[in-house]
Amino acid sequence: MLEVVINQAVYVQENLEQQRNFLNNQIWELERVMQDLNGLSDMTGPLSALRRERESLQESKRTLDKMAQCLDKTILYYNSCENRICDDVQQEAIVYRRHTIGTGSPQNISGLPHSVLYE
Repeated sequence: MLEVVINQAVYVQENLEQQRNFLNNQIWELERVMQDLNGLSDMTGPLSALRRERESLQESKRTLDKMAQCLDKTILYYNSCENRICDDVQQEAIVYRRHTIGTGSPQNISGLPHSVLYE
């Protein structure tokens, strides 16, 4: 049975967002360094190594994006199903009227016919 601990899922969602931001910053800084090195002579080797590293970072970011998207959908579907279950339960709730039970004394039964009392 699948059980989603929603608080933990939200925490992981926030953590994924932080990791995505970190990777974006790393990619941006790497591209800035590549632009600075591009104008210098004899930088073909280092630039190709930096390009490979950038591609690796971009692939990692795409993977994190997919993970975050799946987690977002999981949280959305879970909340939607939970709300639907709560709505169904509220619609199916049966309210029973409260009945009161009283007590009485046999001496106070004067309205019954005499034959019923002694049969």
